[in-house]
Amino acid sequence: MVEPTVHDNAPDEQERAQEPREGKSQMLTRRAVLGMAGCGIAGLIAGGVLARWGVVEETIASGRMEISSTPTKMIVTDRGRCSGCQRCEMMCTLKNDGRVSSLTARVRVWESFNYGASPDTGDGQFGSCEYTIKSCKQCAEPRCAAYCPVHAIYSDEETGARVIDQDRCIGCGGCHLACPWNMPVVDPLTGTSTKCISCGRCAEQCPNGAITFIDWKDIAEEVLAKGLVSTVNA
Repeated sequence: MVEPTVHDNAPDEQERAQEPREGKSQMLTRRAVLGMAGCGIAGLIAGGVLARWGVVEETIASGRMEISSTPTKMIVTDRGRCSGCQRCEMMCTLKNDGRVSSLTARVRVWESFNYGASPDTGDGQFGSCEYTIKSCKQCAEPRCAAYCPVHAIYSDEETGARVIDQDRCIGCGGCHLACPWNMPVVDPLTGTSTKCISCGRCAEQCPNGAITFIDWKDIAEEVLAKGLVSTVNA
């Protein structure tokens, strides 16, 4: 079985803190769903649970798809569906910054264009005329947070996403340098750093469905439909 490229930001203690208390509306977290299935994300893929969203072993093995995970969402990016239109960048920054800016977009396409010598040579990074969607991996042990000298990066209690406290950030750029993918970026207009907050605006506005935010509740429904329920937890 092919092991998927998965970036999990789901430490058990973080998810336990997000599990519903009495009197609160029911919310299924990653931890609860994987416990229900009795397997990891690779097991969900092998069991066909994620096929509804096009996530199967073949697409993962080919490098076409990448999966990131927060306690409340699974985020799937599909390079095969991306047309390079940059609408995700535009809508991300319109919502979060009030202006269009590829530089500060939390999801990025433009910087990954790599056609090779020409569109028909096939010697680009991913062949020719194909694009790569870069987004925050929402790491379990984020280097951006570890290297922030003022501890401005923290986990949002509601979404589990790593976010930046704009009042605390000093705009030093340490998070950008520490991140293996250089995802946080200092906004030259505000002098503070920006990064993905898992708001989902990019997915909502992608015309080709290249970015998908999946609720763990919906994945739980597929686990039940496929009969992939752990007897230990049943």
